[in-house]
Amino acid sequence: MKITNISIKYRTSIVVLTAIIAIGGLYSYVTIPKEAAPSIEIPQIIVTLLYPGASPDDVESLITQPVEREVQAINGIKEIRSTSTQGVSTIIVEFNPDVSLDDAYQKVRDKVDVARPTLPSEIEEPIISEIDFDEFPIMTVNLAANYSLSQLKEVAENLEDEIETIQEVLEVDVVGGLEREVQIDVDLNALQGYNLAFMDIVDAIRAENTNMPGGSVDVDRLNYLVRVDGTFDIPDEIENIVIEAPGGQPIYVRDVADVDFGFKDRASYARLQLFRTETDDGDLVRTDDQDILQVISLNVKKRSGENIILTAKAVQATVDEFAFPQGTRILITGDQSEDVQNMIDDLENNIISGLIFVVAVLLFFLGVRTATLVGVAIPLSMFLSFIIFQAFGYTLNFIILFSLIIALGMLVDNAVVIVENIYRYREMGYSRFEAARRGTAEVGGPVVASTATTVAAFVPMLFWPGIIGEFMRNMPLTLIVTLSASLFVALIINPVITGIFVRLESEERKKSRRSTRLGSLLVLLLLAVLMGLANYKMLVVFAIAIPAVIWIHAKCFKPIGDYFAQKLLPRIITTYRSLLTWMLYRDYNVRRPWLRNTGALASLTAGFVLLIGSGLLAGVGSPVAGGLSGPALLLMIPGIIFLLLGILGTMLHCLESIFLGGWKSVRAGLIFGGVMLVILFLIRLGPQEIPFFVIVNLMALPAIICGTGLLGAIFNRRKRKILLLTDNRARLLTGAMGAFISIFTVFQLAPTGIEFFPENDPRQVWVTLEGALGTNVDASNNIAATAHDRILNLLDNTPESEANLKSVLVNVGVGGDAMFGGGAQSSEVSRVTLNLADYADREEASTETLSKIRDRLQGIPGTDITVEQSQLGPPTGLPVNIEISGEDFAMIRQITHEVRQMLVEGVESGEIQGLVDVSDDLNEGRPEMQVHIDRERAARFGLNTSNIATTIRAAINGVEAGKFRTGEDEYDITVRLREADRAGLESIKNLTVLHEGNQIPVTAVADFDVGSGLGSVTRLDQQRVSTVTGSAAPGIPGPQVLASVQRYLTEYEANLPVGYAMTYTGESEEQEESFAFLTTVLLVAVSLIFMIMVAQFNRVTVPFIIMLAVGFSLIGVLLGLILTRTPFGLFTFIGIISLAGIVVNNNIVLVDYIMQLRDRGMDKHAAIIEGGATRLRPVLLTALTTILGLIPLTFGINIDFVGLLTEWRPNFQFGSENTQFWGPMGTAIISGLVFATFLTLVIVPVMYSTFDSLANRLRSIFGRKQEAGSEKD
Repeated sequence: MKITNISIKYRTSIVVLTAIIAIGGLYSYVTIPKEAAPSIEIPQIIVTLLYPGASPDDVESLITQPVEREVQAINGIKEIRSTSTQGVSTIIVEFNPDVSLDDAYQKVRDKVDVARPTLPSEIEEPIISEIDFDEFPIMTVNLAANYSLSQLKEVAENLEDEIETIQEVLEVDVVGGLEREVQIDVDLNALQGYNLAFMDIVDAIRAENTNMPGGSVDVDRLNYLVRVDGTFDIPDEIENIVIEAPGGQPIYVRDVADVDFGFKDRASYARLQLFRTETDDGDLVRTDDQDILQVISLNVKKRSGENIILTAKAVQATVDEFAFPQGTRILITGDQSEDVQNMIDDLENNIISGLIFVVAVLLFFLGVRTATLVGVAIPLSMFLSFIIFQAFGYTLNFIILFSLIIALGMLVDNAVVIVENIYRYREMGYSRFEAARRGTAEVGGPVVASTATTVAAFVPMLFWPGIIGEFMRNMPLTLIVTLSASLFVALIINPVITGIFVRLESEERKKSRRSTRLGSLLVLLLLAVLMGLANYKMLVVFAIAIPAVIWIHAKCFKPIGDYFAQKLLPRIITTYRSLLTWMLYRDYNVRRPWLRNTGALASLTAGFVLLIGSGLLAGVGSPVAGGLSGPALLLMIPGIIFLLLGILGTMLHCLESIFLGGWKSVRAGLIFGGVMLVILFLIRLGPQEIPFFVIVNLMALPAIICGTGLLGAIFNRRKRKILLLTDNRARLLTGAMGAFISIFTVFQLAPTGIEFFPENDPRQVWVTLEGALGTNVDASNNIAATAHDRILNLLDNTPESEANLKSVLVNVGVGGDAMFGGGAQSSEVSRVTLNLADYADREEASTETLSKIRDRLQGIPGTDITVEQSQLGPPTGLPVNIEISGEDFAMIRQITHEVRQMLVEGVESGEIQGLVDVSDDLNEGRPEMQVHIDRERAARFGLNTSNIATTIRAAINGVEAGKFRTGEDEYDITVRLREADRAGLESIKNLTVLHEGNQIPVTAVADFDVGSGLGSVTRLDQQRVSTVTGSAAPGIPGPQVLASVQRYLTEYEANLPVGYAMTYTGESEEQEESFAFLTTVLLVAVSLIFMIMVAQFNRVTVPFIIMLAVGFSLIGVLLGLILTRTPFGLFTFIGIISLAGIVVNNNIVLVDYIMQLRDRGMDKHAAIIEGGATRLRPVLLTALTTILGLIPLTFGINIDFVGLLTEWRPNFQFGSENTQFWGPMGTAIISGLVFATFLTLVIVPVMYSTFDSLANRLRSIFGRKQEAGSEKD
């Protein structure tokens, strides 16, 4: 290739470029910002409007609806969802993915400004914001102490100031504690006795608490500024403010109110209990002091783009250096940097483990020198990728790291093919650089085409829309960049390095003398000792490991590798040649077909009976729901085996009728059909109902047999015999197609289930407790204490669960999402946060701990309980999310109650399995006193509704009369009735409104009504809706739970009143959208791959053969899912798409070489045998490297190389959170690639021969000449 020739010509420059890539890549990896997950842009704008004291109905009618009417006119809106609660309107405007978020933000702000004049004047300034994950806290510093809470609040505020000085920190929010304010508690009787209005006090304080410039005065040469400073130096000054002076007699604030520098009403509680802490060495130890302490939390947010690990270390250092008062305890929770660091360490260890496996295979096949020449492609490709990532502003997150693991084995594919071919030319006698030129030129085209096909599989995924697309887009991008980098390395760097260092065995230097080797070893050991004394642990490990590895390789691996390369591999190649010869030349002979067909029929019947007996075919005891019981499992395993054998035998007979012809298949099909009808009749007599798809599959088999028999008879009639194959190609192809149909049938009959994102073992569990609407914070505190006590009781009785727990944090009066926070505080909502031990330190799965906690918390009176867990994937909806819409909200409420009750009953009866935390969003029953103003009576006194409402609101909620400043701190000055005058509902009736010197009782102009109302009103696209939600129990996929719910509610949904609908949204909606997109991606990827291969081969038949191999590779994928009982999910789907690009690589190189041999004059079958034998080693190598590169992550083989190099602690761990998340994708790729390797080496050559024979027969029919290199079949 021209580019290779240029790189060889300027090889010195290429060597320098290689060094620059290595150094620059290592620097980029160290300095690139690291995050837990990709930064995603959610196309939503949130509008928050505050109207304190207003009921949800008033908020909806006065605020939400006017704003919605204006906003809905904006183009590009997907949906508008709003929630109106007491005093708060929250409107979420979701846009289509193609809309610029900056433009959307500005348009929403403009529309809110347009609606502003129509809104109540008392509302606060609208808050318009985006959802920015960078603004979520990266960690929470919790402070607990045995001294007063007010002092602890001061300590927290001082610590806040210290942390905010860190450059990487955006801001720190202090949550909890007591907040000071200047309280003006008004005596209602004194106020009425002095004939004052409530606002008279407020106005007087505002008028006095003034700091106003008075201009400037020139005196001689100086200019003096004049300032009138009336601000208060101490709160007691407020007592001496004169409100009025009727008749010259001043009325002071102290005459009608008490002034106190106190604390605001408590709106929340927070408590911490610490069970375990980590030592400096990282060990988890139990704490001696497990007292429950009050806590104040500091939520730390980092700046966008900053390195989360460095930021967390800076915060930790600041906390360590801060001078805390004695008795202070500090606990850091929700530290995302720990998750990121653990994830990075885990994935780095997987990369190193995979790299070791890959290099071991290369050493085994190629020897040390050639393996090194190939293996250099891995670090160079990754280093080049890191440089590109940093140049374009990407962060290093677990999506990119996993993508590197996927690419790990593929990075050497191109290098293997090129270096192995250069080595072959070197053996033929060419000089080093001439061998590099010729070897690269011969396979350069197929290498480029194979890389292009792999990249083409991932290109369509770049256009994945929505939040899921934002989250997953880094994966295809990483693979495209990394594979392109590997192609660059293979075509430019590998030929140069190979040309410089390639050696034949005859050219290898003589082994060094024993004394020299011993001397070198002693020097390395001496260096290790010296570096150990200097505490350079990493260098010590290298100094010891390098000679150890060299010695182990020389004494163990090299002899085995030499034996494999010199004796075993030639035997494998000879056997492979014999297999291809047998396939291509030997006649097909079916012995005793009646015996095989009878056995297939019996096996098929036994398989169906056993599977139906195990409950799989009737939908009972699905293995996805936590596994089958013992007897059912004993029936399922032999049932699947018998069913596979029966279907395979049936398919062989069926497909042979096409290749070998014969009307006997029609008769066989009728016999099979009769037997199937008898089986169905017998099963129907049992208690279990037969699913429709089972009936279809059973009756499809005899129909296919009859159809294929007719097809074979028609094609092979007379002497034309278009499809007739008389050699063993027929045997192989019928077996492959039979296996394909068999595995698909078994996968339908015994499905593994469907999931969206894999469930992982969480590190945090949140228990949300929601009391009845209107529950005050003290009552909620008692509920939280009850839940806390039950959890402690559970831990006392289950040591394995207690060993999992690090701390318990109780927050009372919270709001927003458990994982991401935010939202308005609610007095009736409490949350218990359980921080669990790391995966390696757990004595039981944290999902098991979660289940126990959920069971123990059931039955707390008047409380809705939701148990949630942390997740690795992007934010998604709940598995069960039923939206009920219609015209009349009263009917919506009725349907909502009925649906929720039905789901609860279905769970209790066992008809719905796996559904937990059933709830709705009606929030009914909030107690309220409604004041109905009689406008006619009010008018007689000269009052209106606004006067009266303002007075009531000011007296109860209070009015901010200004700020009291001392030093750098400022505090609210709040004026309101003293607690005794607002302690009950009757106290409101004692209020009076001052008008023209007369105190008019509120009871004279208003009537009072005590009742209940909605706690919130939810709207979707300007219509009221309600939602019934539910979660899936740990270990049960959400789609399976949703399917049970849908079946259970089918009849009810069909009988809904006209105009009302139930819509299943949430996770199921996002799953349908993602699966639909991935289906399109698969079709587009296959089309792109096909077009690339057409351009490469300049014909259609060869790409068609290779694409058939891609389809056949699904046999391995489905078999892997069945054997491992892995649900088919999002990552499995992505794995299949990835597999489509990976599988074609070896096929392109193999078929291209076969065609080159035919072009050189070799006949077809000889070219197939020679091409297969020549490409056997690179095919096995590339497949094994890809498979072994994925094994550590897929099966959780984790050796702590970072700990080995830095702390001499090589911890071994089997299983990890990353394995739980990414394992399904690895399973799909590995199992598919294992079968695809067999396809490449055996079935593809046979299909190539078969299609060529078919093409020649068609040419002979139409009178055209055969191609050169073809022989008569």
